[in-house]
Amino acid sequence: MLAAGALAGPALAQWVRGTRQNLAAAQGVEVRGLPAEVTPTGEFYIVSKNPPGFDPDLDASLWRLEVAGRTQPLRLSYRELLALPSMERSHTLECISNEVGGNLISNAKWRGVPLRMILEMAGADTTVRKVAFRCADGYTTAIPMSDALHPDTLLAYEMNGERLPSKHGFPARLLVGGLYGMKNPKWITRIEPADHFLGYWEQRGWSQEAVVKTMSKFTTPNSGATLPAGRPAQLGGVAYAGNRGIRAVECSIDDGRSWLPAAIKSVPGPDTWVLWAMDWTPPGPGSYLLRVRAADGTGQWQTADEAPTLPDGASGLHRVRVYTRA
Repeated sequence: MLAAGALAGPALAQWVRGTRQNLAAAQGVEVRGLPAEVTPTGEFYIVSKNPPGFDPDLDASLWRLEVAGRTQPLRLSYRELLALPSMERSHTLECISNEVGGNLISNAKWRGVPLRMILEMAGADTTVRKVAFRCADGYTTAIPMSDALHPDTLLAYEMNGERLPSKHGFPARLLVGGLYGMKNPKWITRIEPADHFLGYWEQRGWSQEAVVKTMSKFTTPNSGATLPAGRPAQLGGVAYAGNRGIRAVECSIDDGRSWLPAAIKSVPGPDTWVLWAMDWTPPGPGSYLLRVRAADGTGQWQTADEAPTLPDGASGLHRVRVYTRA
């Protein structure tokens, strides 16, 4: 059982108590083993359909973005894109092939131009069902028109305060809330409204919708770790539910037979992960199977049903086994 008073010790005193009712913002403190809230660019995960060394490396002076309009296409140069009104926001990306507890998820600060503005400039037909994207490496995908017109959907050209790196899609990539990374294409060269469009991964059996499933995971402790019995230990990790947000995180130290609320750090934006943490004092020597689960902003708990990544993302609860000694 969890030792009395171990839920939120001094190290977590400034964090939100992770009950379903208490959602006030918290000023976070450092918890060892948690990732940086904003992932350093060099540590941000990368997934590509291309073999190593074959991703595009585009010349900004030659690149043009073509956007299909009702009469004629709009063509924007890189300089023209940068001259448009822009916005900065935090946004988490997760790969649809991320396993339960996997590392194909990261969070960054991005700057870009709202896609809605680009479509309006082009006079694009916004009555159709989808907006399709074609990229310099032959990649294609499409998102619902409703997502394309959302004010937070961006054509991003900056990452963590610097020019978007080539491996992350320079000169421009898409950021759309609530959808897996496959719907956030890189190296975009053409945008076109379409009623029907089947993209690169969709043609290979992956989900056409690719809506993010609620996930949570431990980043500390690692599975197999040994902890001292009778002394406080910190449990922690991340949780993410796309643009639904995270309402609560709970942790179990008895393989899911009982659950206790974790503390949640204030979120940097509506489309980002949250950091969670909990102080736990192991009552004695032994082996413990820890589980974590999260509830999204609607109050729906993530499913414990296990599913593989194909076709629409993995599901199930992350668990780690730890050992304690006197």
